[in-house]
Amino acid sequence: MLFNSFSFGFFLVIVYALYWALFNRDIRLRNCFLLMASYFFYGTWNWKLLGLILVISATDFIFGALIAKSEDQRRRKTFLVIPIVINLCILCFFKYFNFFIDSFVTLCAHIGNASVSSFTPLNIILPVGISFYTFQGLSYVIDIYYRRFEPTKDVVSFFTFIAFFPQLIAGPIERARDLLPQFATPKTFDYDTTRKGLFNIACGLFKKIVIADRLAIYVDSVYSNPAGAEGWPAVMAVIFFTFQLYLDFSAYSQIAVGTAQIIGFKLTTNFKRPYTANSFKEFWKRWHITLTRWFGDYLYIPLGGNRKSTFRTYINIMIVFAVSGLWHGASWNFVIWGCLNGLYLVLFDKIIKVPSANNILGKLLAAILVTGAWGISLIFFRAPNFTDAITMFQSLGFGNADILYNFGLNGIEFNFTCWMLAGLMAIEWILDKHQEKIEQFFFNKFAILRWATYLAIIIATIYLGIYGSGNDNSFIYFQF
Repeated sequence: MLFNSFSFGFFLVIVYALYWALFNRDIRLRNCFLLMASYFFYGTWNWKLLGLILVISATDFIFGALIAKSEDQRRRKTFLVIPIVINLCILCFFKYFNFFIDSFVTLCAHIGNASVSSFTPLNIILPVGISFYTFQGLSYVIDIYYRRFEPTKDVVSFFTFIAFFPQLIAGPIERARDLLPQFATPKTFDYDTTRKGLFNIACGLFKKIVIADRLAIYVDSVYSNPAGAEGWPAVMAVIFFTFQLYLDFSAYSQIAVGTAQIIGFKLTTNFKRPYTANSFKEFWKRWHITLTRWFGDYLYIPLGGNRKSTFRTYINIMIVFAVSGLWHGASWNFVIWGCLNGLYLVLFDKIIKVPSANNILGKLLAAILVTGAWGISLIFFRAPNFTDAITMFQSLGFGNADILYNFGLNGIEFNFTCWMLAGLMAIEWILDKHQEKIEQFFFNKFAILRWATYLAIIIATIYLGIYGSGNDNSFIYFQF
Protein backbone atom coordinates (compact mmCIF):
# COMPACT_ATOMS: atom_id res chain seq x y z
CA MET A 1 0.00 0.00 0.00
CA LEU A 2 1.93 3.00 -1.31
CA PHE A 3 1.55 6.48 0.17
CA ASN A 4 0.90 7.73 -3.37
CA SER A 5 -1.95 5.26 -4.05
CA PHE A 6 -5.71 5.58 -3.83
CA SER A 7 -5.80 2.54 -1.55
CA PHE A 8 -3.67 4.34 1.05
CA GLY A 9 -5.81 7.47 0.73
CA PHE A 10 -8.93 5.38 1.42
CA PHE A 11 -7.15 3.59 4.30
CA LEU A 12 -6.02 6.88 5.86
CA VAL A 13 -9.48 8.43 5.66
CA ILE A 14 -11.02 5.41 7.40
CA VAL A 15 -8.31 5.29 10.08
CA TYR A 16 -8.54 9.04 10.65
CA ALA A 17 -12.34 9.00 11.01
CA LEU A 18 -12.45 5.99 13.35
CA TYR A 19 -9.46 7.27 15.35
CA TRP A 20 -11.05 10.60 16.27
CA ALA A 21 -14.67 9.43 16.38
CA LEU A 22 -14.42 6.19 18.34
CA PHE A 23 -10.98 5.14 19.55
CA ASN A 24 -9.36 8.28 20.93
CA ARG A 25 -11.36 8.36 24.16
CA ASP A 26 -9.24 5.70 25.86
CA ILE A 27 -5.44 5.56 25.48
CA ARG A 28 -5.16 1.77 25.54
CA LEU A 29 -8.06 1.35 23.11
CA ARG A 30 -6.51 3.96 20.84
CA ASN A 31 -3.14 2.19 20.84
CA CYS A 32 -4.79 -1.17 20.13
CA PHE A 33 -6.54 0.41 17.16
CA LEU A 34 -3.31 1.96 15.85
CA LEU A 35 -1.54 -1.38 16.27
CA MET A 36 -4.20 -3.24 14.30
CA ALA A 37 -4.21 -0.51 11.63
CA SER A 38 -0.41 -0.71 11.39
CA TYR A 39 -0.44 -4.50 11.07
CA PHE A 40 -3.14 -4.28 8.40
CA PHE A 41 -1.07 -1.67 6.55
CA TYR A 42 2.01 -3.89 6.59
CA GLY A 43 -0.01 -7.03 5.88
CA THR A 44 -1.16 -5.60 2.55
CA TRP A 45 2.43 -6.11 1.34
CA ASN A 46 2.75 -9.67 2.64
CA TRP A 47 0.80 -10.75 5.73
CA LYS A 48 3.11 -13.73 6.30
CA LEU A 49 5.98 -11.33 7.08
CA LEU A 50 4.08 -9.87 10.03
CA GLY A 51 5.69 -12.67 12.03
CA LEU A 52 9.05 -10.91 11.70
CA ILE A 53 7.74 -7.71 13.27
CA LEU A 54 6.13 -9.72 16.05
CA VAL A 55 9.37 -11.63 16.76
CA ILE A 56 11.49 -8.46 16.77
CA SER A 57 8.95 -6.59 18.92
CA ALA A 58 8.64 -9.41 21.46
CA THR A 59 12.41 -9.95 21.62
CA ASP A 60 13.22 -6.30 22.23
CA PHE A 61 10.38 -5.83 24.73
CA ILE A 62 11.34 -8.86 26.82
CA PHE A 63 15.08 -8.24 26.86
CA GLY A 64 14.62 -4.53 27.43
CA ALA A 65 12.78 -5.41 30.65
CA LEU A 66 15.43 -7.98 31.64
CA ILE A 67 18.25 -5.47 31.13
CA ALA A 68 16.50 -2.89 33.29
CA LYS A 69 15.78 -5.37 36.11
CA SER A 70 19.27 -6.84 36.28
CA GLU A 71 21.91 -5.26 38.52
CA ASP A 72 24.72 -7.59 37.52
CA GLN A 73 26.77 -6.05 34.71
CA ARG A 74 27.61 -9.41 33.12
CA ARG A 75 23.93 -10.34 32.98
CA ARG A 76 23.03 -6.94 31.57
CA LYS A 77 25.58 -7.37 28.81
CA THR A 78 24.28 -10.87 28.03
CA PHE A 79 20.71 -9.58 27.89
CA LEU A 80 21.91 -6.89 25.48
CA VAL A 81 23.88 -9.20 23.19
CA ILE A 82 21.02 -11.69 22.74
CA PRO A 83 18.49 -9.27 21.17
CA ILE A 84 21.23 -7.65 19.08
CA VAL A 85 22.19 -11.07 17.69
CA ILE A 86 18.55 -12.05 17.05
CA ASN A 87 17.75 -8.76 15.31
CA LEU A 88 20.88 -8.78 13.17
CA CYS A 89 20.55 -12.47 12.28
CA ILE A 90 17.02 -11.85 11.00
CA LEU A 91 18.17 -8.80 9.06
CA CYS A 92 21.25 -10.52 7.64
CA PHE A 93 19.41 -13.66 6.56
CA PHE A 94 16.68 -11.89 4.64
CA LYS A 95 18.81 -9.10 3.22
CA TYR A 96 22.38 -10.38 2.95
CA PHE A 97 22.43 -14.21 2.89
CA ASN A 98 22.68 -14.54 -0.89
CA PHE A 99 25.12 -11.62 -1.10
CA PHE A 100 27.53 -13.03 1.49
CA ILE A 101 27.42 -16.56 0.09
CA ASP A 102 27.81 -15.37 -3.48
CA SER A 103 30.76 -13.14 -2.50
CA PHE A 104 32.39 -16.04 -0.64
CA VAL A 105 31.93 -18.45 -3.56
CA THR A 106 33.28 -15.86 -6.00
CA LEU A 107 36.33 -15.26 -3.80
CA CYS A 108 37.00 -18.99 -3.53
CA ALA A 109 36.62 -19.34 -7.30
CA HIS A 110 39.18 -16.60 -7.96
CA ILE A 111 41.61 -18.06 -5.44
CA GLY A 112 41.20 -21.64 -6.68
CA ASN A 113 40.57 -20.70 -10.33
CA ALA A 114 37.34 -22.70 -10.25
CA SER A 115 33.89 -22.13 -11.74
CA VAL A 116 31.61 -19.66 -9.98
CA SER A 117 28.38 -21.15 -11.30
CA SER A 118 28.01 -23.66 -8.44
CA PHE A 119 26.01 -21.26 -6.23
CA THR A 120 22.30 -20.87 -6.87
CA PRO A 121 20.81 -17.98 -4.88
CA LEU A 122 17.92 -18.83 -2.58
CA ASN A 123 14.56 -17.31 -3.40
CA ILE A 124 14.39 -15.11 -0.29
CA ILE A 125 11.75 -12.39 -0.09
CA LEU A 126 13.11 -9.09 1.22
CA PRO A 127 10.62 -7.85 3.83
CA VAL A 128 9.66 -4.23 3.16
CA GLY A 129 11.15 -1.84 5.72
CA ILE A 130 13.09 -4.51 7.64
CA SER A 131 16.21 -2.32 7.91
CA PHE A 132 14.16 0.49 9.47
CA TYR A 133 12.13 -1.34 12.11
CA THR A 134 15.11 -3.54 13.04
CA PHE A 135 17.22 -0.47 13.80
CA GLN A 136 14.35 1.13 15.70
CA GLY A 137 14.04 -1.93 17.95
CA LEU A 138 17.80 -2.13 18.47
CA SER A 139 17.99 1.49 19.61
CA TYR A 140 15.42 0.69 22.32
CA VAL A 141 17.43 -2.09 24.02
CA ILE A 142 20.76 -0.28 23.59
CA ASP A 143 19.38 2.90 25.20
CA ILE A 144 18.04 0.86 28.12
CA TYR A 145 21.43 -0.80 28.56
CA TYR A 146 23.16 2.60 28.75
CA ARG A 147 20.39 3.85 31.09
CA ARG A 148 19.28 6.54 28.67
CA PHE A 149 15.70 5.32 28.78
CA GLU A 150 13.46 3.38 31.14
CA PRO A 151 11.64 0.45 29.50
CA THR A 152 7.89 0.61 29.09
CA LYS A 153 5.62 -1.90 30.79
CA ASP A 154 2.88 -1.36 28.23
CA VAL A 155 3.32 -4.10 25.63
CA VAL A 156 0.67 -2.61 23.31
CA SER A 157 2.41 0.77 23.25
CA PHE A 158 5.75 -0.83 22.51
CA PHE A 159 4.44 -3.06 19.71
CA THR A 160 2.73 0.00 18.21
CA PHE A 161 5.98 1.97 18.51
CA ILE A 162 7.78 -0.65 16.39
CA ALA A 163 4.97 -1.01 13.82
CA PHE A 164 3.60 2.57 13.69
CA PHE A 165 2.33 2.72 10.10
CA PRO A 166 3.32 6.32 9.11
CA GLN A 167 7.03 5.53 9.50
CA LEU A 168 7.11 1.72 9.42
CA ILE A 169 8.30 1.20 5.85
CA ALA A 170 11.00 3.84 5.35
CA GLY A 171 11.39 5.82 8.53
CA PRO A 172 12.14 8.22 10.07
CA ILE A 173 13.94 5.83 12.44
CA GLU A 174 12.52 7.04 15.73
CA ARG A 175 14.13 6.74 19.16
CA ALA A 176 12.02 5.26 21.93
CA ARG A 177 12.58 8.31 24.14
CA ASP A 178 11.05 10.55 21.45
CA LEU A 179 8.13 8.53 20.11
CA LEU A 180 7.21 5.92 22.74
CA PRO A 181 6.03 8.43 25.42
CA GLN A 182 3.59 9.85 22.86
CA PHE A 183 1.61 6.61 22.97
CA ALA A 184 0.98 7.20 26.68
CA THR A 185 -0.37 10.73 26.37
CA PRO A 186 -3.95 11.79 25.51
CA LYS A 187 -4.54 13.31 22.08
CA THR A 188 -6.90 16.18 21.35
CA PHE A 189 -7.86 17.41 17.92
CA ASP A 190 -5.92 20.54 16.97
CA TYR A 191 -6.89 22.41 13.81
CA ASP A 192 -3.52 24.12 13.35
CA THR A 193 -1.55 20.86 13.63
CA THR A 194 -4.01 19.08 11.34
CA ARG A 195 -3.78 21.63 8.54
CA LYS A 196 0.02 21.59 8.74
CA GLY A 197 -0.07 17.80 8.56
CA LEU A 198 -2.34 17.85 5.51
CA PHE A 199 -0.08 20.45 3.89
CA ASN A 200 2.93 18.20 4.50
CA ILE A 201 1.09 15.29 2.89
CA ALA A 202 0.11 17.43 -0.12
CA CYS A 203 3.66 18.78 -0.59
CA GLY A 204 5.10 15.28 -0.29
CA LEU A 205 2.71 13.90 -2.90
CA PHE A 206 3.52 16.80 -5.23
CA LYS A 207 7.28 16.24 -4.92
CA LYS A 208 6.89 12.50 -5.49
CA ILE A 209 4.25 12.33 -8.23
CA VAL A 210 4.98 15.48 -10.22
CA ILE A 211 8.78 15.79 -10.02
CA ALA A 212 10.49 12.63 -8.72
CA ASP A 213 8.46 10.19 -10.84
CA ARG A 214 9.04 12.36 -13.93
CA LEU A 215 12.78 12.35 -13.25
CA ALA A 216 12.62 8.57 -12.85
CA ILE A 217 11.47 8.14 -16.48
CA TYR A 218 14.65 9.76 -17.81
CA VAL A 219 16.96 8.17 -15.25
CA ASP A 220 15.59 4.66 -15.78
CA SER A 221 15.88 5.01 -19.55
CA VAL A 222 19.53 6.10 -19.40
CA TYR A 223 20.61 3.54 -16.79
CA SER A 224 18.97 0.75 -18.79
CA ASN A 225 21.50 1.46 -21.56
CA PRO A 226 24.33 3.69 -20.24
CA ALA A 227 26.54 2.98 -23.24
CA GLY A 228 23.89 4.43 -25.56
CA ALA A 229 23.59 7.65 -23.56
CA GLU A 230 27.11 8.98 -24.01
CA GLY A 231 27.61 12.70 -23.44
CA TRP A 232 24.98 15.10 -22.16
CA PRO A 233 22.27 12.46 -21.64
CA ALA A 234 24.50 10.65 -19.11
CA VAL A 235 25.35 13.94 -17.36
CA MET A 236 21.68 14.88 -17.10
CA ALA A 237 20.80 11.40 -15.82
CA VAL A 238 23.32 11.83 -13.00
CA ILE A 239 21.91 15.27 -12.15
CA PHE A 240 18.32 14.05 -12.40
CA PHE A 241 18.95 11.06 -10.14
CA THR A 242 20.60 13.31 -7.57
CA PHE A 243 17.31 15.18 -7.33
CA GLN A 244 15.09 12.15 -7.83
CA LEU A 245 16.56 10.38 -4.80
CA TYR A 246 16.22 13.46 -2.63
CA LEU A 247 12.68 14.31 -3.72
CA ASP A 248 11.51 10.70 -3.58
CA PHE A 249 12.82 9.98 -0.08
CA SER A 250 12.11 13.39 1.42
CA ALA A 251 8.58 13.15 -0.02
CA TYR A 252 8.04 9.87 1.81
CA SER A 253 9.38 11.35 5.04
CA GLN A 254 7.22 14.46 4.66
CA ILE A 255 4.10 12.37 4.05
CA ALA A 256 5.00 10.23 7.09
CA VAL A 257 5.40 13.35 9.26
CA GLY A 258 2.11 14.77 7.97
CA THR A 259 0.22 11.50 8.47
CA ALA A 260 1.45 11.31 12.07
CA GLN A 261 0.55 14.97 12.64
CA ILE A 262 -3.12 14.58 11.72
CA ILE A 263 -3.52 11.91 14.42
CA GLY A 264 -1.63 13.90 17.04
CA PHE A 265 1.89 12.43 16.84
CA LYS A 266 5.18 14.18 16.12
CA LEU A 267 7.89 12.47 14.09
CA THR A 268 11.47 13.61 13.59
CA THR A 269 12.22 15.74 10.53
CA ASN A 270 14.39 13.56 8.31
CA PHE A 271 15.63 16.14 5.77
CA LYS A 272 16.62 19.78 6.18
CA ARG A 273 17.46 21.03 2.69
CA PRO A 274 20.72 19.04 2.29
CA TYR A 275 21.55 20.49 -1.13
CA THR A 276 22.17 23.89 0.46
CA ALA A 277 24.91 22.44 2.70
CA ASN A 278 28.35 24.10 2.47
CA SER A 279 30.35 21.10 3.73
CA PHE A 280 30.04 17.32 3.80
CA LYS A 281 29.69 17.34 7.57
CA GLU A 282 26.79 19.76 7.28
CA PHE A 283 25.32 17.67 4.45
CA TRP A 284 25.12 14.60 6.67
CA LYS A 285 23.46 16.65 9.38
CA ARG A 286 20.72 17.43 6.88
CA TRP A 287 20.40 14.18 4.89
CA HIS A 288 18.51 11.16 6.28
CA ILE A 289 19.02 12.70 9.70
CA THR A 290 17.65 9.84 11.80
CA LEU A 291 19.89 7.22 10.15
CA THR A 292 22.95 9.48 10.41
CA ARG A 293 22.29 9.97 14.12
CA TRP A 294 21.69 6.23 14.58
CA PHE A 295 25.07 5.33 13.12
CA GLY A 296 26.72 8.15 15.05
CA ASP A 297 25.31 7.06 18.42
CA TYR A 298 25.43 3.29 18.04
CA LEU A 299 28.48 2.68 15.83
CA TYR A 300 30.75 5.72 15.51
CA ILE A 301 30.86 6.60 19.23
CA PRO A 302 31.30 2.95 20.42
CA LEU A 303 34.19 2.64 17.94
CA GLY A 304 35.85 5.56 19.71
CA GLY A 305 34.49 8.45 17.64
CA ASN A 306 37.01 11.29 17.57
CA ARG A 307 38.27 10.63 21.11
CA LYS A 308 41.39 8.80 19.98
CA SER A 309 44.06 9.57 17.41
CA THR A 310 43.37 11.49 14.21
CA PHE A 311 44.11 8.40 12.13
CA ARG A 312 41.71 6.32 14.25
CA THR A 313 39.02 8.97 13.76
CA TYR A 314 39.41 8.67 9.98
CA ILE A 315 39.20 4.87 10.21
CA ASN A 316 36.04 5.11 12.33
CA ILE A 317 34.44 7.43 9.79
CA MET A 318 35.27 5.05 6.94
CA ILE A 319 33.88 2.05 8.86
CA VAL A 320 30.63 3.88 9.56
CA PHE A 321 30.16 4.89 5.94
CA ALA A 322 31.05 1.41 4.64
CA VAL A 323 28.46 -0.13 6.99
CA SER A 324 25.98 2.56 6.00
CA GLY A 325 26.51 1.62 2.37
CA LEU A 326 25.92 -2.05 3.14
CA TRP A 327 22.79 -1.11 5.13
CA HIS A 328 21.38 0.37 1.94
CA GLY A 329 21.70 -2.80 -0.06
CA ALA A 330 23.36 -6.17 -0.52
CA SER A 331 25.79 -5.09 -3.21
CA TRP A 332 29.40 -4.00 -3.41
CA ASN A 333 28.16 -0.96 -5.31
CA PHE A 334 26.55 0.33 -2.13
CA VAL A 335 29.72 -0.32 -0.14
CA ILE A 336 31.73 1.67 -2.70
CA TRP A 337 29.13 4.46 -2.56
CA GLY A 338 29.41 4.54 1.25
CA CYS A 339 33.20 4.55 1.21
CA LEU A 340 33.26 7.37 -1.35
CA ASN A 341 31.16 9.55 0.93
CA GLY A 342 33.34 8.67 3.90
CA LEU A 343 36.34 9.68 1.82
CA TYR A 344 34.68 12.99 0.94
CA LEU A 345 34.15 13.74 4.62
CA VAL A 346 37.71 12.80 5.59
CA LEU A 347 39.42 14.46 2.62
CA PHE A 348 37.52 17.72 2.26
CA ASP A 349 36.32 18.40 5.81
CA LYS A 350 39.11 16.84 7.88
CA ILE A 351 42.35 16.95 5.88
CA ILE A 352 42.04 19.74 3.29
CA LYS A 353 39.62 21.66 5.54
CA VAL A 354 37.86 23.69 2.87
CA PRO A 355 37.24 27.14 4.40
CA SER A 356 33.69 28.16 5.23
CA ALA A 357 32.11 30.52 2.75
CA ASN A 358 31.02 33.88 4.16
CA ASN A 359 29.18 35.32 1.15
CA ILE A 360 26.29 34.21 -1.04
CA LEU A 361 28.46 33.35 -4.05
CA GLY A 362 30.91 31.35 -1.94
CA LYS A 363 28.09 29.44 -0.24
CA LEU A 364 26.51 28.71 -3.59
CA LEU A 365 29.77 27.37 -5.03
CA ALA A 366 30.39 25.29 -1.89
CA ALA A 367 26.87 23.84 -2.11
CA ILE A 368 27.41 22.98 -5.79
CA LEU A 369 30.71 21.26 -4.93
CA VAL A 370 29.14 19.18 -2.14
CA THR A 371 26.02 18.29 -4.14
CA GLY A 372 28.06 17.55 -7.26
CA ALA A 373 30.43 15.17 -5.46
CA TRP A 374 27.43 13.50 -3.80
CA GLY A 375 25.75 13.13 -7.21
CA ILE A 376 28.85 11.48 -8.70
CA SER A 377 28.89 8.95 -5.86
CA LEU A 378 25.24 8.13 -6.57
CA ILE A 379 26.26 6.49 -9.85
CA PHE A 380 27.26 3.48 -7.75
CA PHE A 381 24.02 3.82 -5.77
CA ARG A 382 21.80 3.77 -8.88
CA ALA A 383 23.65 1.45 -11.27
CA PRO A 384 22.46 -2.18 -10.98
CA ASN A 385 26.02 -3.51 -10.97
CA PHE A 386 29.64 -2.40 -10.98
CA THR A 387 30.05 -2.84 -14.75
CA ASP A 388 27.13 -0.51 -15.50
CA ALA A 389 28.50 2.02 -13.02
CA ILE A 390 31.86 2.10 -14.82
CA THR A 391 30.08 2.35 -18.17
CA MET A 392 28.11 5.29 -16.82
CA PHE A 393 31.32 7.05 -15.76
CA GLN A 394 32.77 6.45 -19.22
CA SER A 395 29.63 7.89 -20.84
CA LEU A 396 29.88 11.23 -19.05
CA GLY A 397 30.78 14.06 -21.39
CA PHE A 398 29.53 17.12 -23.27
CA GLY A 399 28.54 15.70 -26.63
CA ASN A 400 25.40 14.27 -28.22
CA ALA A 401 23.15 17.13 -27.18
CA ASP A 402 20.95 16.24 -30.17
CA ILE A 403 19.79 13.01 -28.47
CA LEU A 404 19.03 14.68 -25.13
CA TYR A 405 15.29 14.23 -25.60
CA ASN A 406 15.42 10.57 -26.65
CA PHE A 407 15.21 9.10 -23.16
CA GLY A 408 11.57 9.15 -22.16
CA LEU A 409 11.03 12.92 -21.90
CA ASN A 410 10.38 15.10 -24.94
CA GLY A 411 11.70 18.65 -25.17
CA ILE A 412 8.74 20.25 -23.40
CA GLU A 413 8.75 17.73 -20.54
CA PHE A 414 12.53 17.90 -20.20
CA ASN A 415 12.58 21.69 -19.98
CA PHE A 416 9.57 21.71 -17.65
CA THR A 417 11.43 19.34 -15.33
CA CYS A 418 14.55 21.52 -15.34
CA TRP A 419 12.50 24.62 -14.48
CA MET A 420 10.79 22.72 -11.67
CA LEU A 421 14.18 21.78 -10.20
CA ALA A 422 15.42 25.37 -10.50
CA GLY A 423 12.29 26.61 -8.72
CA LEU A 424 12.65 23.95 -6.06
CA MET A 425 16.23 24.94 -5.27
CA ALA A 426 15.28 28.63 -5.16
CA ILE A 427 12.58 27.81 -2.61
CA GLU A 428 15.03 25.66 -0.63
CA TRP A 429 17.55 28.50 -0.40
CA ILE A 430 14.87 30.96 0.73
CA LEU A 431 13.41 28.57 3.29
CA ASP A 432 16.87 27.79 4.64
CA LYS A 433 17.13 31.38 5.88
CA HIS A 434 13.53 32.41 6.50
CA GLN A 435 11.45 29.25 7.05
CA GLU A 436 10.01 30.26 10.43
CA LYS A 437 8.90 33.70 9.25
CA ILE A 438 7.45 32.31 6.01
CA GLU A 439 5.50 29.57 7.80
CA GLN A 440 4.12 32.04 10.32
CA PHE A 441 3.08 34.37 7.51
CA PHE A 442 1.62 31.56 5.38
CA PHE A 443 -0.49 29.88 8.07
CA ASN A 444 -1.61 32.98 9.97
CA LYS A 445 -2.22 35.64 7.31
CA PHE A 446 -3.87 36.00 3.92
CA ALA A 447 -6.22 33.03 3.87
CA ILE A 448 -6.93 33.61 0.17
CA LEU A 449 -3.27 33.11 -0.73
CA ARG A 450 -3.10 30.03 1.50
CA TRP A 451 -6.17 28.37 -0.04
CA ALA A 452 -5.00 29.30 -3.53
CA THR A 453 -1.72 27.49 -2.77
CA TYR A 454 -3.60 24.43 -1.51
CA LEU A 455 -5.71 24.37 -4.67
CA ALA A 456 -2.70 24.88 -6.94
CA ILE A 457 -0.81 21.96 -5.35
CA ILE A 458 -3.83 19.65 -5.67
CA ILE A 459 -4.55 20.59 -9.30
CA ALA A 460 -0.86 20.37 -10.27
CA THR A 461 -0.53 16.95 -8.66
CA ILE A 462 -3.63 15.65 -10.46
CA TYR A 463 -2.90 17.08 -13.90
CA LEU A 464 0.89 17.06 -14.00
CA GLY A 465 1.55 13.87 -12.06
CA ILE A 466 3.06 10.73 -13.59
CA TYR A 467 0.59 7.85 -13.56
CA GLY A 468 0.03 4.62 -15.43
CA SER A 469 1.00 0.97 -15.32
CA GLY A 470 4.17 1.61 -17.35
CA ASN A 471 5.73 3.67 -14.55
CA ASP A 472 7.23 2.40 -11.32
CA ASN A 473 5.71 4.71 -8.73
CA SER A 474 7.11 2.92 -5.66
CA PHE A 475 9.42 4.81 -3.32
CA ILE A 476 13.14 4.16 -3.83
CA TYR A 477 13.87 3.47 -0.16
CA PHE A 478 11.29 0.65 0.01
CA GLN A 479 14.03 -1.66 -1.29
CA PHE A 480 16.13 -1.00 1.82
